[in-house]
Amino acid sequence: MKKFYFLLTVIPLLFPSQNTSENFIGYQFLAAQSVGKIKGDIKNYISGHSLTFGTHVENRKEEWVKFLSAKNIKYNLIFLDLDQMQHDLWGRNYGFGKIFAATVNVDFQLAKLGDFNLLFSPTLGIAYITKTVHTDPDSYFFGSHLNALFDAGLGVQYNFARDYALTSRVSFLHFSNGAIQLPNAGVNTISASIGIQRNINLSADKKEVQKPELQVKKQAFEIGIGVGQRGKYKIKDAFYRIAISPAYSHFINNTIGLKIGLDAVYYDQVFNPEVYDDSVPYWGKSWEHWRIGSSVGAEIKMNKISFNANYGYYLYFKSPYDQKTYWKAGLRYYITPKLGAESMMTAHKVQADFISFGLFARF
Repeated sequence: MKKFYFLLTVIPLLFPSQNTSENFIGYQFLAAQSVGKIKGDIKNYISGHSLTFGTHVENRKEEWVKFLSAKNIKYNLIFLDLDQMQHDLWGRNYGFGKIFAATVNVDFQLAKLGDFNLLFSPTLGIAYITKTVHTDPDSYFFGSHLNALFDAGLGVQYNFARDYALTSRVSFLHFSNGAIQLPNAGVNTISASIGIQRNINLSADKKEVQKPELQVKKQAFEIGIGVGQRGKYKIKDAFYRIAISPAYSHFINNTIGLKIGLDAVYYDQVFNPEVYDDSVPYWGKSWEHWRIGSSVGAEIKMNKISFNANYGYYLYFKSPYDQKTYWKAGLRYYITPKLGAESMMTAHKVQADFISFGLFARF
């Protein structure tokens, strides 16, 4: 294993020099600590490694690159050892397993001072976690092997040579499955990384031709329809939801859009306090099959992909907990300027309600 880690460290140094490279490869060592309550916590340390393949985009002509000061797009393979984070539960030391993840992130440049770049780097990905409540009954954090990974932090890139850079970052890192399978306590960490990256050139004889950026209408009515599920506690079954969201959107430019609309959610099964699964507290329970809210939000579009976030207030919701507000966030992929696919997570406070997958159309 030590030899493997050594090879990861020197991989970025093995590639020949390229003066005009648009691509790079890198390695980072990661260390983290969980934040929040862990029962019987006796050791709180996480370490791991990340391999990165990336592309410099700062010289591209797309509007979103210039408007958002995008510098890099990175694709990462990550390993984290959660067995180092242990707690003493019912008389035995228990670790949380291993994590294998694939992620993508964009580096947005906040400031530049000489060879130093200050970057903001939001990250999304899919993680496989080896221990769940189904494989290890003492586990109470994860109800499924597959979980989403969300990461956002600040980093520094120091270009110390023509084709080399040192990288470091501090970020908030979160794992959960969006309540698709319960339990979904997830793990929140504060992480730090340090690494090195090396420019390479995979297409020295053929320069990639940039395609025209997808343009959307400045203002439009739109509707999104999706289907999702919320898991039942410790069993592989679920309650189902249908989400319908009509809205009006106005794009200030081809990158930033504002919207206001309605969010209607249909429950296949209403709250029943006599059922064990419903006795597990969560703020999304409803006495009725429908709930309706009104929300405002924004969309940040990066060519065909966009990030969406809305905050809303319920107009009609028979909630056992008198829940009044909600928020939702997710990604869209524009197939055409008028039609695409989307995935949205709805949440109350810091508790995920469900994730919907569906289509949207703009008219």
